[in-house]
Amino acid sequence: MTTPLPPTEQRNPASSRLGSLSARDVIALMNTQEQRVLIAVEQATPLLVQAAEQVAGAFQRGGRTAFIGAGTSGRIALQEAAELTPTFGVTQDSFLVLAAGGQFMGANAITISEDDTEAAPQALRALEIGQADVVIGLAASGTTPFVRAGLQAAGNAGAWTCAIANNPGAPLLTDGDLGILLDTGPEVLTGSTRLKAGTAQKLALNRITTGAMVLAGRVVENHMVDVTCTTDKLRVRATRIVADLAGVDLATARQHLEDADWSVRDALSLAGYHAAGARGRAGA
Repeated sequence: MTTPLPPTEQRNPASSRLGSLSARDVIALMNTQEQRVLIAVEQATPLLVQAAEQVAGAFQRGGRTAFIGAGTSGRIALQEAAELTPTFGVTQDSFLVLAAGGQFMGANAITISEDDTEAAPQALRALEIGQADVVIGLAASGTTPFVRAGLQAAGNAGAWTCAIANNPGAPLLTDGDLGILLDTGPEVLTGSTRLKAGTAQKLALNRITTGAMVLAGRVVENHMVDVTCTTDKLRVRATRIVADLAGVDLATARQHLEDADWSVRDALSLAGYHAAGARGRAGA
């Protein structure tokens, strides 16, 4: 008896003529098919909430969140983690990535093979991942040995663990304390999980990390008040934030920022701004 292919490897009947379509029709088809991505993410909302709360808790007690992924999932995790320091002012060791995927994965790649079952556990031991930490494993197939071994090792070390996969019944979903299914179905291009599956994973991580940072007090109203002002663009943004929240003009806001060494929070204090009911700044 032939074992059915998991959905992410199945042919999509809606795209059976993909190879003969015009560019316009390819894009129209993808637009239609990717509506399923938002449906999948919305259906996972209660579980994403749990993950965000766990990440916030870890951050507030000085713990870390580590993402484990291979291929597309690893690159998505790298992108997510890279954006958190400039956006929310967190230290770079607050959010870590263990990635398999070879030289193009950058400095965070710890193995070239997604079949390596030793690399992730070894890296987690070196990092001394434990009870204060959260580990999130991502794999579209839900079977990647590198990710499964890492998530299991993290759980054995006492970390709170979360699995994210795109196939119903994937074994990875039972490897963690929480399993989040993003049921995006077959891809337009058969087996190319950089498409719907990858997009759904990126949206899920956006929600988990943004929700966590809101809970951890890194957002006031809808402003990133811990933004790292390392470029002219970010300094202009910081000036707008201070002007908006403190109700001062741009010139005054910039002066406060210069006096505060470009700390938005300190500049707001200089401007006399105190947010009613705002969460206090938390974490490293």
